[in-house]
Amino acid sequence: MKLNVAKAAVRCVPMALVAVSLVGCAGPVDPTAKAAFLKAVGATSITVFPAYVRQGGATSHDTAAAKRVAAFLAGERLATVSVSAETIPIAGRWYRNQARMFRQSAVAFADYLAEHPVDTDYALLAECLGGRSRIGGVHAYIVDAENRLAYAVLQNSHWRIFQTVDPNTPDDCTEIVIRALRDRLAPRPPDK
Repeated sequence: MKLNVAKAAVRCVPMALVAVSLVGCAGPVDPTAKAAFLKAVGATSITVFPAYVRQGGATSHDTAAAKRVAAFLAGERLATVSVSAETIPIAGRWYRNQARMFRQSAVAFADYLAEHPVDTDYALLAECLGGRSRIGGVHAYIVDAENRLAYAVLQNSHWRIFQTVDPNTPDDCTEIVIRALRDRLAPRPPDK
């Protein structure tokens, strides 16, 4: 099953809608998969892959990032975690449009998982987009066993977490992914 975001992207022009919810305008995150993922947090399993880093025209994979994200997920008891050494081949071009790159990478990750299934309920890939000296965007994709995008993070200079970290390195990208996941997924103490 392929992640179908191309038609949805044509119908959903405003970047703000993509970045705010990633489900508006029939966006790339599958609403049914998202609901199931959010319900399963704390009682599910996730394979974390080395982060994909696009920086200064070069690409690489960051195994340390996968270990940090996995340690966070396990430490917060959000999931039982496995760390994969496999690197995800994302062959997409660099575009000025972050939403386009987000969709392209989400599709590539889902397609990879369709051909190389994992033994966990979900798989996670972080992505760092940087120029030669600054980071411009951070993504994370959580794909379910049916190869649907169940959850995602899209951060750039418009978002509080990104502004607070002020990323310059791939390590900073990992920090943004962890903070965004903590902000959205970690249990909140009850109001008093």
